[in-house]
Amino acid sequence: MTHSDGLFLTYTRRGANNDEVIRHRAPLFLAQVDPDRLCVLRETERVLIPNRGAQLGNFGTVNVSPSESWVMAAEGMQGDAKNCMDLTLTEARGANNRVYLARIQWKQPNRLAPAAV
Repeated sequence: MTHSDGLFLTYTRRGANNDEVIRHRAPLFLAQVDPDRLCVLRETERVLIPNRGAQLGNFGTVNVSPSESWVMAAEGMQGDAKNCMDLTLTEARGANNRVYLARIQWKQPNRLAPAAV
């Protein structure tokens, strides 16, 4: 996600109490990128969309206005990491095929975003 004051990465990763999710694709995180070292600044990492037992792949980002950006994602109901055709455990963890829209409200205006109409 681009912002005139920095670059932010939306991502998933291992080690987030998410071994039951195929390819560790939940929760969805947001963190600022260090432009010199090309890595995320872990102290800025935040859970953007929670892990409810389903994948959160194929998400998208958009700068809506100078004061707000969005991240959109949907729960992929492929089942458990051990049995991708069985939705029982995925649903028991709370997944129900939700569609998420996470709103990021910036403290500083994003000069790269379109002006409000």
